[in-house]
Amino acid sequence: MGIMTRFMRLCKADIHGVMDQLEDKDLLLKQYMRDMEEELGRKEATLRQMVVSRDKSQQDSERYAEECEKLDQDIEAAIEKDKDDIARLLIKKMKPLAYHREELSRHIQNLGREIREFNQQLEEQRLQYEQLQLRAKEYSHQAERELWEKTISATVPATASREPTEEEVELELLKRKEAAKGGAEK
Repeated sequence: MGIMTRFMRLCKADIHGVMDQLEDKDLLLKQYMRDMEEELGRKEATLRQMVVSRDKSQQDSERYAEECEKLDQDIEAAIEKDKDDIARLLIKKMKPLAYHREELSRHIQNLGREIREFNQQLEEQRLQYEQLQLRAKEYSHQAERELWEKTISATVPATASREPTEEEVELELLKRKEAAKGGAEK
């Protein structure tokens, strides 16, 4: 059993090694960045929906306020004309509207708070995304530079890129001085 376990572990390690070689880290990074961008887009859409909901609730609240104001005027007119029955009926109609308007006001305040918090989180995530985008570009440029250096090192011999020794510099200097003397004598 121990040999089979070790053999299976060896096979899994080889498969993971092959997969690591097949994965293009630059492509994976670009896909992760696209996924992040899509998620930011979804969150922005959610934020827009929250704002639309708040705006609709505000419109409803304003409409209820107008209705309550109109009913209040009608109640006052009924009281002035000693129509208590009509005034009671109008009060019964106005109370639920006023209560609903208060509920809408609390809902609007909660939505406003949620929108501010969500917007703050979204801004932080956008900033993180932009920072990651810069780091991804830096990584991509670094990978390109390493690939270029690897390609150049394969085509140019290693001796071409090494520093000359002091003796080689002295020898070159002597050759150039002799060449300069020979050119001056002619």
